Amino acid sequence: MAEKANHHFIPQLYLRNFSAGRDRRKAKVFCFDQSTNKTFETLVRNVGSRRHFFRINVEGLDPNHVEDGMAEIEGEIAPLLEEVIATRSFLSHKHFSAVMTLMGNVAVRNPRFRSMLEDLHVKMANGMMRAVLQDKERFRDSIKQARDNGAPIRDDISYEDMKSFIDRGEFNIAIDQTYLINLELDAVPTCVEQLARRVWSFASAPAGSTFATCDDPVILAWADGENRGPYSPGFGLPNTVVLFPIAPELALVGLFAKQPANREFRRDQVTELNTSVAKNTAKQIYARDGEFELHTRSEPYTRGKDLPSALGRQRARAKADG
Repeated sequence: MAEKANHHFIPQLYLRNFSAGRDRRKAKVFCFDQSTNKTFETLVRNVGSRRHFFRINVEGLDPNHVEDGMAEIEGEIAPLLEEVIATRSFLSHKHFSAVMTLMGNVAVRNPRFRSMLEDLHVKMANGMMRAVLQDKERFRDSIKQARDNGAPIRDDISYEDMKSFIDRGEFNIAIDQTYLINLELDAVPTCVEQLARRVWSFASAPAGSTFATCDDPVILAWADGENRGPYSPGFGLPNTVVLFPIAPELALVGLFAKQPANREFRRDQVTELNTSVAKNTAKQIYARDGEFELHTRSEPYTRGKDLPSALGRQRARAKADG
């Protein structure tokens, strides 16, 4: 059997809802890539993925065990999500759970969250090493404890040599991918639980307007729109809102407050949500076509297909002003 190398952190079942075609094998989306400032149309299977992103190294388990397991779950979610979109409602608890599960996995099992976990552990490891090297006695106690626990530490490494090595910073700390994947899997149920506590409303786009999505499409923000720093609030915090586009004409809005089960968005509200999608993008925005609208810093109601030129003008103006 051929090895599965292209692992999708944005499920294809989700992105197909933003495809213009109905053929699953040939489903395509419009894409704007922030890193290249280019737009193009591509097959769904070509985006929202990374090579071996969910590959694990556990004795007795296939390296694709996690990827295969998620594929089974997504197979169960797909028809339920289609029915939710068609009826603009949660027809049953099973439908509700399916969408919450999809959101929880997309919110946690992605490159941005993985990078955050990795950075946190690297900082912790650096801090622990420097704490151990505060003095010789602490260093000797740590070495003894490590050896007692079976660590094969050489006898010819002195405190001075180790301190000099750490102070120079000429090393890299690698966090095991299997360990990070395990942390992600542990975080998903908590995220799903907090999402399920919210009151959800289906927001419909008016004729002529469409929602876009991206490679990190579960948007968590303060409900009042205020900027409280670079870090996102937690999914369980009050006074926050979760936005999640699920089709070109439909998005979900989740609050810890009463709200109508369905609402009709105006053009400006759709554009604001698309702008939030763009701000939450790690690299790529996806849509059915390039007609969706969002605000840039200097040009309101910019169409997706016009983003490269609009952002080029924005950079030119900033350069001239600076």
